Amino acid sequence: MSDPQESRLPSLEDDIFAVAHSVEVEPAGAEVRPRLRLGSDRAEQIAERARALGRRDIGAIAAGFGIFVFVDVVMMWAPLMMSRRPSLWPQFVTLLVLAFGLGGLLTWKVGGRWRPFGIGMMLAWVFLTLVSVGFLTGVSVTL
Repeated sequence: MSDPQESRLPSLEDDIFAVAHSVEVEPAGAEVRPRLRLGSDRAEQIAERARALGRRDIGAIAAGFGIFVFVDVVMMWAPLMMSRRPSLWPQFVTLLVLAFGLGGLLTWKVGGRWRPFGIGMMLAWVFLTLVSVGFLTGVSVTL
């Protein structure tokens, strides 16, 4: 008869933890080769692109954040400085559409270099809402 271990189907545990007989072990003194050699031109190009992409993305996120904060301050200054506060629904809806409508459009549809700018706008809305408990975005007053 056949061995019962060979006739059974592999279990989820076998898939997750990899059965010992199918695992290859390298000898202790084996040299590990990197996929890209550090001195190669390709590795240097990839590293340079990653450094440039990081600086550019951080700058675009900061620009989107700053633009949204400026627009928010301009829109919310007058209603919050009045002794008798009017309805903040127009400001709330406008800021929400600006942050997540325009920011989402830039992030998912336009893409490219505008993606981090849209992410910065959405992050600014979330940040201002959390820091001001919703007063600067109209959430706490309208809801």
